[in-house]
Amino acid sequence: MSVSLYHAEYEALRNLMRDVRAKAGLTQVQMADALGVGQSYVSKLERGENFVDVLLFARWCLACGVKPGKTLDKLVGTQS
Repeated sequence: MSVSLYHAEYEALRNLMRDVRAKAGLTQVQMADALGVGQSYVSKLERGENFVDVLLFARWCLACGVKPGKTLDKLVGTQS
């Protein structure tokens, strides 16, 4: 399978990450602070201009108070 920033599964991952952040009540600025990156980096991830690193995904989830594995299960459960 070819992986692209614009692949539907990758878009689903970005949407999930955005939803997790919003449900945690975090702004992009607050998420950036938690991850030690700039707000523009968070914005680019959510818009699909950067790939999501697996370690960043785990830190993103933990910053939102959710377990990375359970969060990923939501994504995998939506793919058929």
